[in-house]
Amino acid sequence: MLSNKLFLIASLGLVALTNAQQTSTFQFKDTYPEPFKVPQPKQEWLDLIANASIADAPLLKTDANGGLVLPETSANDPHCLWTTTQCLAKDDVYTCPTTGEWGVTFDDGPSEFSPALYDYLDKKNEKVTFYMVGGQVKQFPDLLKRAYEAGHEIAMHTWSHSYMTTLTNEEVVAELKWTEQIIKEVIGVSPKYYRPPFGNIDNRVRDIGRALGFTPVIWSVDTNDWYLPSDPSFNAQWITNNVTEWASKNTTQGGVSLAHDLYKETVDAALNYLPILEDAYNLKTVAQCNSQAPYKEGNGTAGGNNGTQPSASSSAGASGSASASSKPSSEPGNKKEDAEKDSVTKGQDESAASTLVMSATSMLLVLAATALSA
Repeated sequence: MLSNKLFLIASLGLVALTNAQQTSTFQFKDTYPEPFKVPQPKQEWLDLIANASIADAPLLKTDANGGLVLPETSANDPHCLWTTTQCLAKDDVYTCPTTGEWGVTFDDGPSEFSPALYDYLDKKNEKVTFYMVGGQVKQFPDLLKRAYEAGHEIAMHTWSHSYMTTLTNEEVVAELKWTEQIIKEVIGVSPKYYRPPFGNIDNRVRDIGRALGFTPVIWSVDTNDWYLPSDPSFNAQWITNNVTEWASKNTTQGGVSLAHDLYKETVDAALNYLPILEDAYNLKTVAQCNSQAPYKEGNGTAGGNNGTQPSASSSAGASGSASASSKPSSEPGNKKEDAEKDSVTKGQDESAASTLVMSATSMLLVLAATALSA
């Protein structure tokens, strides 16, 4: 099964990444958990949810290969599980609601490939939203600092990049609060937004995040760029084709696109398609286009070194299940497939692919792919 093969390749990549020596001038005051492992919470954080009303959704499980074991799909989705039905709760953010506005977002960083993207954005004076993994921030704090000081919006992508619906309440708290703490230590502000890895969220996770003062962010379209490092048959031109189609609808819609800055391949792809979005849309951070403050302390540097006020557009929260327009785009080349099947497949496969760092693992990836294809 493809997802199992990708999980093995990703595991090899994580070993290389964890063992890699990173250089940084930043000195942390606190001691942080090990990257890419589910951390334990502080008691003071658990006290924050002690009196919260939390949905009694069942914990999902992973199989022996790390893939998510999903419940049977049906029209009845009492826990609003985005992974299977793309259900959106009323306060989920998933798009820029104003026609002609677009939120470009990047997950899984910061990484050693992020500076090339930062350089491009600096040159173009464009601001985007970065959903950063706590374990990555621990290794690349200087890159987080650079992104924030350049005026980009910083949000959370959990500590270990695990399926959130498989975690206990206590573990969900730890994933969010450790990530919040390490980001605040580096840049001085606490993000309000978090993106659940793979879009894996239900009402239990939402309730915990809400009790902690956080808002979940999904996306309206997916670049599918996470295929690039792991699937040789995936053509980067398919991404450009999809982006071109999104750009053609700039007079009738806004949007939020999902991409990644963890790999060289995905950053290279972004440098190719970003000009298309820039020409078609008014690029804004997710908080700006939803008239919200990105940090618990306010606007921070989002949109510029002196901070900016959010736009006058309304919030992009949604109620009930996602409409067709809110679902991620179809597979490469805009081939139309069953949306629900596509969502589940992408969630399973992305879980394996999205923890790779190609510079440290390129040889391991080649060897692993060769062995698995035998």
